[in-house]
Amino acid sequence: MSGGERDTVVLPLAGTGSRLGLPFPKELLPLGDDGGRTVLDAMVDLLAGCADRVRVVAVTGPAGRADTITRLRERCTALGVPLAVVVQEQGLAESTGAVLSAAPWFGPVTLVLLPDQVLHTPDPHAAGQLLDTVRTADSGAGFLAARESDPARLAADGALRIEHHPDTGLRVADYADKPGPGAVDGFNAVWFGYAFTRATAHRFLPVLHAATLRRPMVELGP
Repeated sequence: MSGGERDTVVLPLAGTGSRLGLPFPKELLPLGDDGGRTVLDAMVDLLAGCADRVRVVAVTGPAGRADTITRLRERCTALGVPLAVVVQEQGLAESTGAVLSAAPWFGPVTLVLLPDQVLHTPDPHAAGQLLDTVRTADSGAGFLAARESDPARLAADGALRIEHHPDTGLRVADYADKPGPGAVDGFNAVWFGYAFTRATAHRFLPVLHAATLRRPMVELGP
């Protein structure tokens, strides 16, 4: 951390869940395990290993998310994690728009966790490890991802092509947000979240935002 400043975890919670046809927010979808956990609980569980050095920023729509925020506040209080709630700016669409709406809250490193993705065997240290890796990486950004070969899953989720380079190790060679059937060739992983440094945000987020909105890729500057 920089001068004791906490890293930030952004939870984009403004979506309606219409794609899944749910009568309630998608982050409250039960996981069907014995503990009665929801997708929201699975996201918060990823923070257990770094709770002492992060803060959570939940981004909601204009109607709010009363049940979600109540549950999230309970979980964050139990972990000792500060929580702020902000409203997604009009004109900034999709989950990446929610992240951009939280820009004033970005920390030295900011981690975004998606509310419709679940790691079935989460590593409690995964979030902290990604924060540490991104903090020192030349790229200043990285993904929380898992290998995937199912075309249906790759088509419906955030997809990555991960390659191994002898000098740099694993790196992201291509990415798409819900590429759709017939457009998954070459992708071999799905992402559950991503992280970036404060210095990298102005270059990294516009690229992801363009991909999410299916707009032409923007040219990255220095």
